[in-house]
Amino acid sequence: MLFLLPALVQPASANDRVELVRAYADRIVANSLDEPDGHQAYFTEIQLLNDFGADFVSAYTKALNAARMRREVSLFEEDPVTGDANRCPIGNVHVADLTRPDTRIMVEARFELPSCNGDSGSGSQMRLMFILLTDDAAGMRFVIDDILRERSDGSWFSLKASLERLASP
Repeated sequence: MLFLLPALVQPASANDRVELVRAYADRIVANSLDEPDGHQAYFTEIQLLNDFGADFVSAYTKALNAARMRREVSLFEEDPVTGDANRCPIGNVHVADLTRPDTRIMVEARFELPSCNGDSGSGSQMRLMFILLTDDAAGMRFVIDDILRERSDGSWFSLKASLERLASP
C-alpha cells in the first residue's frame, strides 16, 4: 500500500498542458464519487509547488493564512473547483485545448452532470477553463494560473480572485 502513496501526490505532467488539466479533471471525477478514502486533494504541497503558478500559490497561501488568523477550521466550505458541497457522480468528461495565437493558454474541461433525482432527465453540464502559463524559459512546462468556472448566467467565477478575496481581513 505504501508504494501507491507517491503516485497519489505526484505533480501532474506539466510538459503537456492537456494532460495537466486532465489530471485535475480526473481528481474532480474521483471526488464526485464520494467514496470512503477516495478524496483526491487539489492543493497539496507538491501540487502547489509543481502544478500552479507563483501568483496562484501566493493567493492560496495568503487566503490560508487569513483563514488561520480568523480561526476558521477550513479554507473552503464547498469544493473549491466545482463550487458544489455535494454532487452526484460525474458522467463523461471532455478536455480540449482552446488556445489560439491571440489568447492566453486556455484548456477547457466539460463535465456531464447526470440528473440526481432518479428520473431520466438529461442533467446538466459544468464547464471549467484552466488558464495556464509557461513556467520555464523554453516555454515547454505549464502551470495553472487560474481555474475559471462558468456560472449559469454565462459569467465566470475565478478561483484565484476568490482566494484573493478570502485573503482580506
